[in-house]
Amino acid sequence: MSTPPAGCVSLGDGVLVADSTMAGYPGMNGVFLIPGARPALIETGTALSVARTRAALEAFGLAPGDLGWIIVTHVHLDHAGGAGALSRAFPAAKVVVHPFGARHLADPARLEASARRVHGALLDRVYGSMTPVDGARIQAAEDGARIDLGDRELRILHTPGHAPHHLVVLDAGTGVLFTGDAAGVRVDGMRSARPACPPPHFDRDAAVASMRRMAELRPARLVLTHFGDPGDPAAFLADAEDRLQRWCTVAERSAADGLDEGLEAELLRRFAAEEGMPADDPERFAVMGGFESNAAGLRHWIRTRNEERD
Repeated sequence: MSTPPAGCVSLGDGVLVADSTMAGYPGMNGVFLIPGARPALIETGTALSVARTRAALEAFGLAPGDLGWIIVTHVHLDHAGGAGALSRAFPAAKVVVHPFGARHLADPARLEASARRVHGALLDRVYGSMTPVDGARIQAAEDGARIDLGDRELRILHTPGHAPHHLVVLDAGTGVLFTGDAAGVRVDGMRSARPACPPPHFDRDAAVASMRRMAELRPARLVLTHFGDPGDPAAFLADAEDRLQRWCTVAERSAADGLDEGLEAELLRRFAAEEGMPADDPERFAVMGGFESNAAGLRHWIRTRNEERD
């Protein structure tokens, strides 16, 4: 492969990352190329970043027939929005997704409608519209599935919580674990991870179980889609779990006090300074799983849980 272009770097272990510059911001959203006889792309970025991703893959030396796999950790638009367009550009690639997400790649209409309810006007400016993936190209990966790159093997592990259709990808040979959003997000400028608990399917107990499952793998490195290697895997996962638990505790107390509509402000008050969100740059951090969408996800989780208990 040729020298990576600007915005594309090596993470070591042969892994190359292309920065999709989501919403025009660098260091926010990555797509990752794993070398092999049948190379794999993990994540696709948004529909609006497809041209940049294609240019990066071409600079990496991939011809249209070379890419063997396109793997998405889940079907949210910042992770799988470019799947349809990239699958057409690389016609030999199978598109790997959690079984619960397969139908949304084949027909993204409901997914986009749900995303529009969450993101509103941000949808068109940040994400764009998905192109459907040919159903014959989609491979629904069961928990424990193995993806053969020829001289390298990837393992698929189901990790619900952030969403029921979430999976992570373990590079079996190197121990590098691609976590999607299952361990939260930490972009440039943040001191700590921010939980990722968007509506409508966030589930705290599943999210915690998934973090502990990742920790049990004892990965050599973590790679977050948002964004990159956060350092010591065990320490990062323990801290991410602690922060998620504290966010959920605040949400539960707010709901018990009848103040759940003020949850966004309470989360901001308690956690924004702690994670390092600068007051003069709120939009960049709102784009990346902001406090508003997370508060909505937490409120929905509590309501759903209470209804199930009744």
